[in-house]
Amino acid sequence: MSKKAFVLGASGFQGSAIARKMISNGYVVSTLSSDPAKPTLPAAVEVIEGGLNAPSLIEEALKGVAVAIYTFPVLFDLEKALSYTQNFIAAAKNQRVPLVIYNSSADVPDSPTGLLGQDLKIEIQDMLEKSGLSVLTLMPDIYLDNLAAPWSIPLVLEKKILPYPIKSGAKIPWISHEDLARFVAAAPEKPSLAGQKLPIGGTLLSGEEIAAAISQHLGETIHFVSLQPDDFEGQLRPAFGEVTAREIANLYRYLEQNREKLIQKPFATVNELLGVQPQSIAEWVQSVRWSVA
Repeated sequence: MSKKAFVLGASGFQGSAIARKMISNGYVVSTLSSDPAKPTLPAAVEVIEGGLNAPSLIEEALKGVAVAIYTFPVLFDLEKALSYTQNFIAAAKNQRVPLVIYNSSADVPDSPTGLLGQDLKIEIQDMLEKSGLSVLTLMPDIYLDNLAAPWSIPLVLEKKILPYPIKSGAKIPWISHEDLARFVAAAPEKPSLAGQKLPIGGTLLSGEEIAAAISQHLGETIHFVSLQPDDFEGQLRPAFGEVTAREIANLYRYLEQNREKLIQKPFATVNELLGVQPQSIAEWVQSVRWSVA
């Protein structure tokens, strides 16, 4: 008999990858969505129309699940984040959810940083840990798929550049959405890991190394361009607004300030624990459809 999983954000880039992987592993997947027709939402997902502001709808989506995967949306509002997470916790407790996987979407610092996006993750994790639920936190870092987003590929193909807000020559820990999904899907098979905070991914690469892999695949030279976080923030502001632009850029400020600590996480140990070997950069590049069409 099929198992059931709840995947929050199944219409997003991370959540849709997770939902597809859970479905391929034999799960029936439910989610909450205010836009059931969104193209990224896998067709097989059972959609409850609504959001985290509606406790009764959360409970409906959580009925009968073996695991609930909590990927908090891109929302830089601490009051709403705490309220929504409390709604989720109450619903999960009422439905006696056996396991919650918190996909933090980025590193969860050990102590407050003064950066809203990072401190918000600390608060969410603290609430989940104190909830009495069985919770496993999985911490990715930076996504390779950001480099192949619809707004990025034209720059690669037409301008022959790969711009990104990291320092030239600096290796950082990357992960693909596909690998995120593989780690998350492996976690329900290891319920004894609940209570831990595990780093996932950890493919250490510089921007130049990624550009070289793309160049080899495309058969033409692509140049990595290092952006300053301030410049990156300025580019984001017209489309995303002041707060979201600042907090997205803050992720890269945090990354640079903590790079040495982040690259030393025990990625290999977690790979072995969960039985997942991340893609090589060549495998990821080959999986991307390098086209503007």
